[in-house]
Amino acid sequence: MSTAVTSVRRDETLYSALARVGWLLGGTRRTALQLALFGADMPVFDDMPVGLDRVVASGVFGDFDIVDAAREWTLFPYYAHYASPAHARAVMNVMAHIDDWPHAVLGSWAAAAPPADRLRFCVSCCNAMAAGGAGLWWRRAHQLPSALVCPDHREPLRDSLIDREARRRGYVVASYTTCPADAPAVVEVEDPRVLADLVHLARQSDVLLNGWDEVHPDDRREGYLEDLHRLGLLNRRGEANLPALAKAMDGYWGTTLDLWPSLRRDGRCMQRWLGGLMLREHRSPPLHHLLLEGLLYRSWRD
Repeated sequence: MSTAVTSVRRDETLYSALARVGWLLGGTRRTALQLALFGADMPVFDDMPVGLDRVVASGVFGDFDIVDAAREWTLFPYYAHYASPAHARAVMNVMAHIDDWPHAVLGSWAAAAPPADRLRFCVSCCNAMAAGGAGLWWRRAHQLPSALVCPDHREPLRDSLIDREARRRGYVVASYTTCPADAPAVVEVEDPRVLADLVHLARQSDVLLNGWDEVHPDDRREGYLEDLHRLGLLNRRGEANLPALAKAMDGYWGTTLDLWPSLRRDGRCMQRWLGGLMLREHRSPPLHHLLLEGLLYRSWRD
């Protein structure tokens, strides 16, 4: 099979690419497809898949090494962006084999911002893909917990018919059947200011997905503290003044925070997740960092 047909498309997930290969071969069941192509029955190729060594060695998707595959076909760059470089490399090593679960190693399966149950899509993206004549595919940028709108078309993403259980059973291609135009939007937005916030978050999430930052978390934390000092949001001990910071987050993000219930309750920003950002465990999800950075580096809205 020509790699011109099987090559991974722009911003396509590995799950999506394998679904297209399965469709071409006439079989999409997970076990049979993976045994035929990679010689092993592995966990489904979801947001941070394992077994990349076998995938790369097969040559099914072209000539790639494991590092490029992790960065270009998966959500690894997004989830690992705020981890230490050594920790990120350890997670990539896990993804290369079939011995562990990357989210468990990285600590990135955050209850506050878990991966979506259903694959998401953008109606305008689907139409643009169809117009290009190459069919539809599942985009990485649409599967990020901090992205509720399409970064390109500024419209709310929609839930497809493919949930996590369906993905465990097999590989399903994106199509107008699995991505109906009347599918429910993941968020209803009437306030233009909230929409602008969501577009910003989606685009910054896309930056994380397509970039690489080897800043150590301790250095990033010190940078946060310097900026909090500039804004008068430190206490006498030189630590984040959480009540004042929560109030500032309310003033800046407002009702946008209500879209993630664990972040704001009864009209007030919760302090617990803000405290987590300042700890040295560095386990906060990217969404939390992006919200704090939005407050600290707010030139995009000024």
